[in-house]
Amino acid sequence: MKIPLNRLALIGMFGLAAYMAWDYQQRLLADKGRLKISQSQVVPGAVEFSWGHAIEVPMEQRFIDGFNEWRDKTNHFVISLHSPGGALREGRKVIDVIRQMKKTHKVDTYVGPGGACLSMCVPLFLQGQTRIASSSSKWMFHEPSSRDFFTDEKISEPEFERRAMVRRFVDRYFVNSPIAPKWRQNLLQVWKGKDIWANGAQLMAEKSNIITRLE
Repeated sequence: MKIPLNRLALIGMFGLAAYMAWDYQQRLLADKGRLKISQSQVVPGAVEFSWGHAIEVPMEQRFIDGFNEWRDKTNHFVISLHSPGGALREGRKVIDVIRQMKKTHKVDTYVGPGGACLSMCVPLFLQGQTRIASSSSKWMFHEPSSRDFFTDEKISEPEFERRAMVRRFVDRYFVNSPIAPKWRQNLLQVWKGKDIWANGAQLMAEKSNIITRLE
């Protein structure tokens, strides 16, 4: 059966458009979110994964690839974070990877001098078996919010949906976490509609148990 030339041309155009979209995505991801891997200076003998970007695609895949490459070469990883936070979905996926890592390896987390761990970065930091931070490190806590995928603008939601999302976030990442219950309750009483800032020394002095070792 012969296919008309105009239909062949249309099929070719769709195929070219699909390829161009795929190629653009591959180039975009190649330039974005590089995971630096080195011997740790914080925990001698450990391999350090350093992430200094927002928590967004392709962070999960970078961690999977890094772990697969180094899992047979060490029994100890340090995850060094310096991040403004990011997507709840990607953060959840990265936490799942870290939990898989902890089944066979020791995994610590670290925020160094001048480093920041804001918003969704905090649940990632809490995955560390030992959680190390500089006294000058910056921390920020706020309620989770929904954002438009294309514009990154905050989406206004009905109050009952907002409360349900906050409750799910707190239950998943704060209740089932090392955070001291009293400190958590104090945070939940004051953080509605606010950004709550602290430094590493303050979190340690307040006995939040977010940090277990201060530099």
